[in-house]
Amino acid sequence: MAAFTTFSSESLSRYLIMYELGELVKFTPITQGIENSNYFIEIADQTVSTEYVLTIAESISFDDMPFFNDLMTQIHRRGLPVPRPLQTLDGMTGTIFCGKPTSLVERLPGQHPTEVTPAYCVQIGSALAELHQSAKGLKRTRANPYSDSWVTATLDSIQSNLDASTSLLLAETAKQYHLLESSSHGDELPRGVIHGDLFRDNTLFLNGELSGIIDFYHACEDFLVLDIAICINDWCFAQGSEFSEEKRRSVIEGYNQVRPLTATELEMLGMFQRYAALRFYLTRVLSGGAEGKPLKNPNEFLDLLKLLS
Repeated sequence: MAAFTTFSSESLSRYLIMYELGELVKFTPITQGIENSNYFIEIADQTVSTEYVLTIAESISFDDMPFFNDLMTQIHRRGLPVPRPLQTLDGMTGTIFCGKPTSLVERLPGQHPTEVTPAYCVQIGSALAELHQSAKGLKRTRANPYSDSWVTATLDSIQSNLDASTSLLLAETAKQYHLLESSSHGDELPRGVIHGDLFRDNTLFLNGELSGIIDFYHACEDFLVLDIAICINDWCFAQGSEFSEEKRRSVIEGYNQVRPLTATELEMLGMFQRYAALRFYLTRVLSGGAEGKPLKNPNEFLDLLKLLS
């Protein structure tokens, strides 16, 4: 469920006045995702109806929202199929609704891919490289909230819930990343703004072509190869099946068409895939809160980590 914050049509209509887009027709919760509240919003302006996506940030600070809005605006202007945050009548892209940071964007066409082909992987690899290139020069910055220190602290907090073999695997993966980050290899790796969550359900395809990249609320500055690893882990692995090396090569092929990977990035990609699997295992473990059941199965990423190790 990704509609944690609820509201009435009257309160939404009052909120939308600052955009002067037309009359509210209806709004529908988007049930995918585990962090923010998202709604499809239909607005009619005379005889034309337009759909928008309203995002209410549940765990993002007001200070971070300008980074996300400026990033999406810049990438959109440079030609990628990325939703552009709408401006209010007084020129603001970041707003407040229900007491929380909120943004409104036009809904992009297409659907989430249900089957992943190597051709799709080439497209997403190319688009990811274009995203990295298009984000250059962004004036705002944001550190990765899921840093090496966050991983260490989170592992410590869940130790009592882990069996010995799982604890050892997770600790060894975290150690490998820590050693890399503090080594000369870490200095050689290109850094920049990354999407941070380019899973299949954060993309849209229409007639076999990529039509949208969405949900930039994990974007931050980090190693570019980490973004590639996150992408590969989702696009090239299906639960209960083998990892697809063909699809992995396709993602890399597409990426190289725009920004060729360095020799060090290629050498370290496997380690970054393991670290990315660890990171998403941990965030899913925490997704249900202190007492709740995780909102998505963390063992999918534990299984992937075991496969990659």
